[in-house]
Amino acid sequence: MATSPNSETDSTKEVLEQILAQLYAEQAKTPSTTTGEQRSCLIADDGQFLGKITDNQYDNESILNKYGPYGSQYSPTSIFNQYSQYGSPYGQFSIHNPYTSTPPRLLIAGREIARVTANRIISNRMAPEAFLYALKNDIQGLLRGAPATSEPEARQATGQSYIQAENGQFLGKLNPNKFDSDSIFNKFGPYGSKFSNTSIFNKFSDYGSQFSAFSPFNKFTTTPPKLFLNGEFVAHLTVNSMLSPRVDPDQVLEWAERNVSKYAG
Repeated sequence: MATSPNSETDSTKEVLEQILAQLYAEQAKTPSTTTGEQRSCLIADDGQFLGKITDNQYDNESILNKYGPYGSQYSPTSIFNQYSQYGSPYGQFSIHNPYTSTPPRLLIAGREIARVTANRIISNRMAPEAFLYALKNDIQGLLRGAPATSEPEARQATGQSYIQAENGQFLGKLNPNKFDSDSIFNKFGPYGSKFSNTSIFNKFSDYGSQFSAFSPFNKFTTTPPKLFLNGEFVAHLTVNSMLSPRVDPDQVLEWAERNVSKYAG
């Protein structure tokens, strides 16, 4: 039976990715030379070094080095590898897992300044969006321990599509991907579950009750959630017909399916 060119290409790509992963794993076994007071880096809770915080993107140990063991999307020790335990939304030590109690530690000059995590109940938290934006756009601010961009600002600057409450609470991405833990389409996630306190679908929460000032289902509120499309405010999410522009919360899933790519970040 003949093999199609596409299947051969896929097999070759898979083999190359496996080889890259093995090479990066070997590189990561070499102890980091970044020690003492000069240690500005990300460290996993299991002790794994996850890369330097440095403006030298050619440094092999830099998180920003796309060809290094800590910056490559194929490396098992990279937060950019969506399948690794440090980059997956399900990884125990990942910055993207909204439920983990063991996220990475951000050290600046040897001092822990934050835990980089999507878990909002972790104290001393820095949101992954703010951290990644600072890495690429405000590295000096990050090295001072004071990045200038907040989580909402980072979401806008990176062109995300999402819901945000009037009090600043993030209420989920609008991408129609039911496997994205941050999407309102994920019925088991913190923003799509009818049992979650941060879901507009929980009729007993501050963000889903018909009596809450922050809920889209309160027909009298003047402070409902806002919809952002590609980083820009586009409408209030509310049943209050006096507010304009607006999207009815009962139609938000259909609206998102029409306007947002399922592959959007």
